[in-house]
Amino acid sequence: MRIRTAVWLAALLLLLGVGAAVNIPGSFLGDGSAASGGKAGSAPGEFLPDFKVKCLDGSVFTLSEQRGKTVVINLWATWCLPCVAELPHFDRLLAEHGDTTAVLALHSDLVTEDVEAWLAGRDYHLPFAVAEDRVLTDMLGGGDVLPRTVVISPEGEVLCNAAGSVTYEDLLRITGNGS
Repeated sequence: MRIRTAVWLAALLLLLGVGAAVNIPGSFLGDGSAASGGKAGSAPGEFLPDFKVKCLDGSVFTLSEQRGKTVVINLWATWCLPCVAELPHFDRLLAEHGDTTAVLALHSDLVTEDVEAWLAGRDYHLPFAVAEDRVLTDMLGGGDVLPRTVVISPEGEVLCNAAGSVTYEDLLRITGNGS
């Protein structure tokens, strides 16, 4: 009986190891490429792995395609009052600095009501997407505490990854657009 349990445990560990190796992100932005030794992750100083997400308007937001721009990702939810209150700041940032800054409003996967219905009649120009599962929100540092703002340099380095509300002035400072 012990041998059988040990064999099953060894097989399970092998399977987990192979699964982890297959799912390690292989492409990074800017100096965070595997060749340059940049550390992958979502903490400041790390390089966020590339990702794609389908936006509600049918377009696709691909992180690597934003290279050369500062990228701001806002994790939010319709039921989160501070999240809703700060959406105009992200919209304004995109309107005034869209030539150097890309913005993505990513609705958390915690509780998803009809985001498109909620957005109807509101005059936002942001690309909105819904996190369909935990993969993207986990990669961004989690979506359990909202709102969350992730700012990535034009080279792909995470400059800021913080939960809590931001003002327009905060966004200008963090993105370097206020100087």
